[in-house]
Amino acid sequence: MNLEEIKMQLYRGKSVEEILEKLDWKEFEKIVAEIFRENEFFVRENFRFKTNKRYEIDLVAIRGNTAICADCKQWCKGRYKKSEIKQAALQQEKRVEEFKRFVEKNLIARKSLKLKEGASFYSLVITLFEEEVTKGGETFVVPVWKLNNFLLMLEEYA
Repeated sequence: MNLEEIKMQLYRGKSVEEILEKLDWKEFEKIVAEIFRENEFFVRENFRFKTNKRYEIDLVAIRGNTAICADCKQWCKGRYKKSEIKQAALQQEKRVEEFKRFVEKNLIARKSLKLKEGASFYSLVITLFEEEVTKGGETFVVPVWKLNNFLLMLEEYA
């Protein structure tokens, strides 16, 4: 499924959540990557790197002097989601800190990511069901249906 197919289903009256909850996690990540690309970000999916141990970031999105490291969580609604999201945000912050260390020391990685010196780094957890854009520590928690708006207004959130 791509963004055009999602738009068609929205026009037919389905909700974003109703459409996206049918996708598996790989398809969910692809849709999120497509939203970043529509906003003129260069995107690397499932970016793996190693500092003191191995890490993976679902999506690294670069535009100009901005680097966004996103963890996509397609969780359903549930009783313990707030605590799970908080834990995911803390884990994502650790990955982003290690990512910063990695690219500071690795010129080849910086060039392949088109990452400029002095870039601003943002940690995101992108969810399916959360209602508002929130911030857990240094990580923004953004529902997928608000991602486009978040990207358009990124400077105001920073």
